[in-house]
Amino acid sequence: MKAKKNLYFDIIFIAVVYLAGIIGIYFLESTFFLKTSFVSILIPLFLFCYRSVRSLRDYILFFLIFLIGYFAEYLGVNHQILFGQYAYGDTLGVKLYGVSLIIGLNWLLLAVTTRSVVTRFTQNNWLTILLASLLMVGIDYVIEPVAPTLDFWKFEENPVPFSNYRDWFFVALIMQYVLSFQQSKSSMFYWSLSYILILLLFFSFFHLTIV
Repeated sequence: MKAKKNLYFDIIFIAVVYLAGIIGIYFLESTFFLKTSFVSILIPLFLFCYRSVRSLRDYILFFLIFLIGYFAEYLGVNHQILFGQYAYGDTLGVKLYGVSLIIGLNWLLLAVTTRSVVTRFTQNNWLTILLASLLMVGIDYVIEPVAPTLDFWKFEENPVPFSNYRDWFFVALIMQYVLSFQQSKSSMFYWSLSYILILLLFFSFFHLTIV
């Protein structure tokens, strides 16, 4: 019963945050809400960790995922080694070497939630790595057309080049492999599925109204 109450509280809280984002960006003062969009990553990630992580080892793995995500973006933004030619806008907060620091946490949040969803259907480690990576790419596919409009990031090419999705997949594979060494086994399927659906609904709204 307590687990259900926690799930309902978290999902309603996250849904309200994203709904406030839609209302603020589309109907009110968009600049303020865009500048505070990082909370839509920090809040779900904090709640996910609070509900599921019980091991110092897992926090170390999570920090490694953050570093992998940030370093991949650093190579992309500064050297065009990954993803393509693109640059970050001003709405995702503090940048280091042209990369918004929050983006490393976004990679982490997507990695842990997609893994939680996939492990509901298979316990095969290699299949989990593959399917969770594909799911991460699928989510990115929905986000990419909206990102320039919200000043998250923008590619020089239009549409987004195939190299972006190819490299997303390879980076996701590395992350999912790292996460295969997790110790915490808390079931976060419904939590993660709900979060992913909220995320997709958020970006789908802007697909329909702006893009």
